[in-house]
Amino acid sequence: MVHVGRPTTAEPGMRADLTTSAGVKCPSYVDSILFQAKWDAHRPAIGTEAGVLTYGQLAEAILAAAARCAQAGLQAGTVVGLVVKDPVWHVCLICALHRLGVISASIEAAEGGLPLGFAAILYDKVRPAGFIGAAIQVDPGWFAAQPTQTAAPAVPFGARDVCRVALSSGTTGEPKPIAMSPEILWDRFTTYTMRGGFAAAQRIFCGPTLRSHFAFAVAFTALSYGKMVAFADNAATATPVMSFYGIDLAVLSVQQLGDITDMQERSFGGLGSLREIQAGGSTISEALLNRVRAFLPVPILNTYASTEAGTAALGAVEKLGLLRGEGSVGFLVPWAEVEACDDAGRVLPRGQDGNLRVRALGMAAPFRSGLKTVEPMAAFMPGDYGRVLDNGMLVVSGRTNDVINIGGTKLAAEWLDRQVMRCKGVRDAAVLAVPGPSGLPQIVVAIVADGSVDEADVARRCAELSSLAKPSAIHRVSAIPRNSTGKIMREQLRREVLATPSAGPPSGVMH
Repeated sequence: MVHVGRPTTAEPGMRADLTTSAGVKCPSYVDSILFQAKWDAHRPAIGTEAGVLTYGQLAEAILAAAARCAQAGLQAGTVVGLVVKDPVWHVCLICALHRLGVISASIEAAEGGLPLGFAAILYDKVRPAGFIGAAIQVDPGWFAAQPTQTAAPAVPFGARDVCRVALSSGTTGEPKPIAMSPEILWDRFTTYTMRGGFAAAQRIFCGPTLRSHFAFAVAFTALSYGKMVAFADNAATATPVMSFYGIDLAVLSVQQLGDITDMQERSFGGLGSLREIQAGGSTISEALLNRVRAFLPVPILNTYASTEAGTAALGAVEKLGLLRGEGSVGFLVPWAEVEACDDAGRVLPRGQDGNLRVRALGMAAPFRSGLKTVEPMAAFMPGDYGRVLDNGMLVVSGRTNDVINIGGTKLAAEWLDRQVMRCKGVRDAAVLAVPGPSGLPQIVVAIVADGSVDEADVARRCAELSSLAKPSAIHRVSAIPRNSTGKIMREQLRREVLATPSAGPPSGVMH
């Protein structure tokens, strides 16, 4: 991924700092949540397997947690990590830290050693690994108001102060820290309501965990606007949670959509209230779409977004037509601009493939330890390869690093993935380039299947794109490694494939 530096002149998606307007302060999403409690404290705010929390209860828990954070000596301007599995506690602690002017970063227990300059890490169950500083365990008492407890004074952030560190998902397994400011988050939340039916929905299911900025945006947009957000611990409890709370919009990673589909195929029903699904993180294969359509006839919205630039394109999958097979992800949103560029950074004509460059309202910036103020990027290169059509449709052929170059002929790995996924019996697939004896790359296919697969059909499907795409070997694997949003981790898969004996050239039927 390439981050383009600060603009010297006004760029699309950039605007004046909100604090330049006399008498106007930068809006706080935490203040918005507390405001919701003032006019309807009994409205449901968060639902989980354990029950429901109202806005009044949420406000009390946030203020109680803020007091405990202050008592623990957490200082404004420092970075505090959160290793908190309970989504209610996690939401409360993010809000409490923000109210105190403390920068929060949600991490996994194994990420305690990330170089983010943590002053402390709060955790509920698993103590963070690789962290030698103050690791503070929270318990239910942190979220209950005490009669003698003194309210902690609010310490507001400036519009462009770093208030949150998000970790981009990446495809290499290396999380990249991204700096967020109140201004950026306000822009992200206001534009998020324009994603499909988000504004009209009242009860929203958030599939990803709060470690991801994807989930952070879903949850805090919903809460800022007075909606209910629900979480489930796993795929097995997701359907009961959605059914019990009458969820009308589910926001999921494509991987989670597949998991819920698996559960529905085993035990159909419980999703009668659902009116829309929004899926992101990776493309929805034709095979998965057909499986979902067998039990759930609701609109499915595909989204193209990044931690660095927010949502750039979206569209109902049926509206994308035949171009879905080439990687169509949606139509450009009004607040974003995407261009295809050549290797020198020159903008290519519409319809021509190149390295994608994104500009949008709410651009973020890379974070480094000690950073206090966010200088938004002028543009972001997400590492994707594709094109924009005249009608505004964005087609993502694949990752720039996943473009396979065989003697000057370039093939997008994701195109080949989709071709293989069309083969009967294939449940998941990934195509790789590995070094060949001639010095040129060779195509290798890894597949996940329940039963027999016709290898000749796999080879034929690949060759439809190019004669050079015919695989030299097909490997059957138990799973395709993917990150939390469903993107294929090809480097990890490549290492696994190279460590196993070759399956030989494709011929007949694989059992």
